[in-house]
Amino acid sequence: MNALGWGLLLAVLLAGWAVLDGAVQGGVPLVRALGGRDDPRRRTVLATVAPFLLLGEVWLVAAAGVLLAAFGHAEATLWAAGYPCVVALLVAWVLRDAALWLRSRLPSPRWRQGWDGVGQVASLALPAAFGALAGVAWVRFSVVAGQADGGSGAAQALAVALPTVTAGLCVATTRVHGALVVAARAPEAVAREARRRVRRALVPAAALATLAALGALDVAALGTSSALLAAAALIAAAGVALAARFDLDRGAHRTGAVRAAGPVLAVVPVVATVAVVGPQVLALAAPPTVLHGLTWPVLAAFAGVLAAQAVTWRVLVRPLGPRTAVFL
Repeated sequence: MNALGWGLLLAVLLAGWAVLDGAVQGGVPLVRALGGRDDPRRRTVLATVAPFLLLGEVWLVAAAGVLLAAFGHAEATLWAAGYPCVVALLVAWVLRDAALWLRSRLPSPRWRQGWDGVGQVASLALPAAFGALAGVAWVRFSVVAGQADGGSGAAQALAVALPTVTAGLCVATTRVHGALVVAARAPEAVAREARRRVRRALVPAAALATLAALGALDVAALGTSSALLAAAALIAAAGVALAARFDLDRGAHRTGAVRAAGPVLAVVPVVATVAVVGPQVLALAAPPTVLHGLTWPVLAAFAGVLAAQAVTWRVLVRPLGPRTAVFL
């Protein structure tokens, strides 16, 4: 498998993580809003997104492995440019998981509410850190490729503004995605309130996608022409969000636009980042002999992961009912 194949594999793994773990990132902050002080109701909200937790993390770990093995130079560049974002992402990831696993270990209401608060903050910080890291990569890899002057005023302004916009975009898109998953799997009383939350979040998500598209156009103006594809993807995602808002306004919550809004918005930051930095990352790939030597072991492991996740999906991901097993 050549560098392009490895790049596509990395993109698929990141997209899978964004969709699966994005449901958890967006669902956990709704525990307090939808559950109130009723612990069984809070656990119901958690149970709607709990099956996605381990499924999604497998994809992120696999993506990190592919990045290190096939694109070590790109990883080093990203680490140097976005070190604070990487640390924030890892800390938020650990705290989010700790909150989910520990919150039900003791019956104390204060214990559970405290961990719910930690989980809520960490679940907002995790997509924000990932989005900021993506924004850093947009600017940094253009500079590394020699397509832009890192000391120019335009590049410096983008280096500050773009990570802020992409961080907000990831928070908003995961909020929509997570609320839609809760609405799809929860009992009707909870699902109805979740749909209200979706409706409120769609316009901000569309606005942030549009701002990110403008940022992508600025990156393209600096010489990274592939950023035009990112701008097109972001504008399309904003259109899907607005179409979903229109359908919800008229009381239709089972339309194609509403069902597509969650996955489309969850994955669009990854798609846009791949479009912007893809050519530069491929140029920094490992030598062909290394890539070819890793191909079959990695593809075999990937096939095994897909099979295991397909079985897990069929067992765990279905609407909640009286006999649904809850492990959080």
